[in-house]
Amino acid sequence: MAGSIALMLSKTGGPPFHGSVGYVNDTIGAILARHRWRVRAFEPPRSDLGEEAMLPFALSARLAALDASSAPDVALFDGAGTSIRAPSRGWSRRNLMLYHGLAYGTGVWMTSRDIDLHCANSPYLERTLHATFAFPNWHRRGCLNPHGMRALTSLQLPVPCVESPDGHPGFGYGADIPPQILRRLEGDLVWGHALQPGKQEWFATLCVMYWLNELRGGPSAKGIKLLVSESSLTLDARRAMDAMLAGSGRSCDDYFVPVPNLNQRALFRLMRSSHFALAYNRFPEPFGFYVLESVHNGCPVYTNGVGNNRFLLPPGNGITVLETPAMAAQADGRQDPAAYRCVAERILGDLGQRDAIAGQCRRGAALINERWSVAAFERSLLAALDRLEHPLPPEPDFETLQVQLSPLVRSLDPSGRSLNDYASTMLRPETVALAMQLLGQRCADLASDEMEGIEAEHRLFAGGLLTLSTAPLPACAV
Repeated sequence: MAGSIALMLSKTGGPPFHGSVGYVNDTIGAILARHRWRVRAFEPPRSDLGEEAMLPFALSARLAALDASSAPDVALFDGAGTSIRAPSRGWSRRNLMLYHGLAYGTGVWMTSRDIDLHCANSPYLERTLHATFAFPNWHRRGCLNPHGMRALTSLQLPVPCVESPDGHPGFGYGADIPPQILRRLEGDLVWGHALQPGKQEWFATLCVMYWLNELRGGPSAKGIKLLVSESSLTLDARRAMDAMLAGSGRSCDDYFVPVPNLNQRALFRLMRSSHFALAYNRFPEPFGFYVLESVHNGCPVYTNGVGNNRFLLPPGNGITVLETPAMAAQADGRQDPAAYRCVAERILGDLGQRDAIAGQCRRGAALINERWSVAAFERSLLAALDRLEHPLPPEPDFETLQVQLSPLVRSLDPSGRSLNDYASTMLRPETVALAMQLLGQRCADLASDEMEGIEAEHRLFAGGLLTLSTAPLPACAV
């Protein structure tokens, strides 16, 4: 299949690339042109044109130019692109959505029947989209978007380190490593990194660093510090963590070294100088570029597995997913610092077998090269476009759907400790009992009034605990 295609994608115009989203989106046009698609790409108007923010006439001109002499055969959107123009068969013959996450355009895509194929950036996000579309309306005996449930796939994104192992020159935004940090990296310390801005769960990160330094083996052992984003280590975050450390004689400065935003070559150099990485995050990662880049650069990652991080690579390939029910917050919000001691023990044990861990990262890098190259992305993108020419399967029959654990559930134990990408918490015993009782049941066997009452009181579906599916989803720890 080839024809005309309109690209309604955000963060384009690189290099320099506007982050990983920009890198992926900028790759698409070149791939399509090589395969004889006639590509029209939306370009945002200049930002210095009169009162454009309030009177969008330059945008009108851009959209009129994009229409050209005929409607495109296909329009390809990402979430932010839907803020410019909504997918509609009144404009293009087929509409395809690429999801870098679910934060943008939700009011456009969540219930749309004009989107012919929803393309997630990972199988995890594909399952999450399915759970969104499958949200039940027990009164009407239907799902939120049954059309979307049958029109899902995932793409294999290109990871820049596969193409440029030392850092892609197109990622030029950001600083080089500051000289004072370079000098410290050459000193007698063990270094870790957690440089994703705004994604850390600071309580977990602080607890791991506290235990690493408490258990490191006596006063003569090397100190252990973590390189973190200076934009994340705000004054408020410092004050909160210093308050947690009150009485210990320690402060944030004993554990964390802030680093400015780095260009990719500098980031990769820093990763290669580090002994471990932490991704104990609160942000449910839709894909996981940073974690893959760390492994590719020979630095193992330890993570709670939030989002797609727990699915990126098989065990023994540079990513250690280590999370226990004890890490869940109590009903009153309290958390136990001792729950993270096991993470520090694992890291310290691995520091004692550097050759074996380096071998794991090499195996992980080989898998990354195989799975997430530009060539793999090209194949998956073309396969998605080819699917547009084939009829969709029928919409699922609501009554035949089964209750399953949501793909957001990382673990759930009988006491109610729930680790969940939507919200980790302590569930009431009756909530857990109801969830376990409903698992595997067909909608046909569930009464509408009873399920409406259960959902109103326990939020089993709205809380990201249960979903509806035609087949069991990948297992979590239950």
